Amino acid sequence: MEKISVVIPTYNRSTLIERAVNSVTMQTYENLEIIVVDDGSADDTETVVNSIKDSRIRYIKLPVNGGAANARNVGVEHATGSLVAFQDSDDYWRPQKLEKQMEYWREHPEFQMIYSAYSYSVGENNLGKTPAGEPREVLEGNIFEHLLVQNTIGTPTILVNRECFLECGGFDTTFDSIEDWEFVLRFSKKYPIGYVDEILVDAYFTSGGVTTGISDFFECRCRMIATYKEEFMASKTFDPVVEELFLRAQEAGLLDIVKKMLMLYLQA
Repeated sequence: MEKISVVIPTYNRSTLIERAVNSVTMQTYENLEIIVVDDGSADDTETVVNSIKDSRIRYIKLPVNGGAANARNVGVEHATGSLVAFQDSDDYWRPQKLEKQMEYWREHPEFQMIYSAYSYSVGENNLGKTPAGEPREVLEGNIFEHLLVQNTIGTPTILVNRECFLECGGFDTTFDSIEDWEFVLRFSKKYPIGYVDEILVDAYFTSGGVTTGISDFFECRCRMIATYKEEFMASKTFDPVVEELFLRAQEAGLLDIVKKMLMLYLQA
């Protein structure tokens, strides 16, 4: 039975981290280790994590806050499992999450990453399921072109071959936003990805989580568009993707800034 290393980055989430960790300790798939990477918290996260009685938990405290991408990479560096999964400190795994992913992976060994559907909520409002309605053929296999346009892979749903993760360079620590999207896009260019069409994770978007501000999103999305301009052009998706970006920027009152930003990246 393959060992899975579960990496949980956290920053000042002492009121939520216990629930996230417990949702991993209660997995029906038991051959795992849990690596909590405390990204320089100033609260009592360490006390909370150390109070959870499970010998599979390892706690790593980073001296300064370096962001979720760096914290996840540190966790993978310390991992001893051949497979790695990611959990976020404010999310919840359903009990059979890993078991169902492993069952599917054994049936489809050609994949190097398996993800699942997840539900997502903001406050008390459940906003639905992701992916939602897309045909299976665009969600599984060689899905690079699909991910160019839209990310349907939630980080807490990812189960990935550790060697392949490292070969791809892990998460890009220069991204202050959508670093998960940038990673799965880069990964999908090299490896096929499998999909379990069942909600196995409940994601909660709360203030102070790993998701960053709207301005960071626009800058990082401009970088991605510029990086993959040729691929966008080849798939005839460049114009609609830029149009969608500008529409979101206009709604945020940042249209002129985002236009200039995209132009600078395209000319670099």
